[in-house]
Amino acid sequence: MEVQNHIVLFLDILGYSNIISNCKDKQMENYYLDKIHSIISNLSRFIEKRHIYIDQQNDNLHLSRFRSLLFSDNILFFAPYKNEIDKDNLYMNLLYGLSEFLVRYTKEDIFFRGGITAGNLYYDENLHFVFGSGLVKAYTLESSVAKYPRIVIDNELKPSPILWGIAQENEIYYLDYLSLGHSLIRDSDMPEHTKIEHFSSCLKEQKNAIFKAYQKYLKDERVFPKYQWLAKYHNDYCKKNGFNQFIIDVD
Repeated sequence: MEVQNHIVLFLDILGYSNIISNCKDKQMENYYLDKIHSIISNLSRFIEKRHIYIDQQNDNLHLSRFRSLLFSDNILFFAPYKNEIDKDNLYMNLLYGLSEFLVRYTKEDIFFRGGITAGNLYYDENLHFVFGSGLVKAYTLESSVAKYPRIVIDNELKPSPILWGIAQENEIYYLDYLSLGHSLIRDSDMPEHTKIEHFSSCLKEQKNAIFKAYQKYLKDERVFPKYQWLAKYHNDYCKKNGFNQFIIDVD
């Protein structure tokens, strides 16, 4: 029994406690149960689908080894790696699958914050027991560094804004899921006319969801900055890439 090197992703569903505490009856609670269960199932599917796709292109990589644990509003994905090349392959493809999910999932009032790192981890499948500094590092990135609805990338993974899908702000690296997700849709086997329609639909849905949260928490000094940041991220992407019709009016 010993810890091993792992890539670790720790995710938190923002506002989960408020969502559950505001459920007025069993019917509403079951509604959110189905909704969150569906979202998490899709998250796992997108991550696994990406790794299977890469494995089919290269039999030597064997990336389909991520495991997941869910507890309350937290989601943990983790996979052991053998060497630096293996680590980079796992972590970069995790970013790809995560980006595709974050672009496509039905947002409404569900947003995520998280941290990705490399570190020591031990997992007992029978007890569903996870232990190690990798878990602590990923949790710290999510809870103390990310602050906003974004996925922060540990400096230990040597992220760079030169790489597609990675952005930097105040020396903090995070996943630019709109850029990477759009790129993945463009490179998909969808018909050409469907690609732009699909991505535009995703942007429109995100615009409406962010605007709703922005208005809802406008007077909440603790929560509002999170959605203020997310609105800026969304708008900056739309302005830069010619999607002006999806800019959120927050002035």
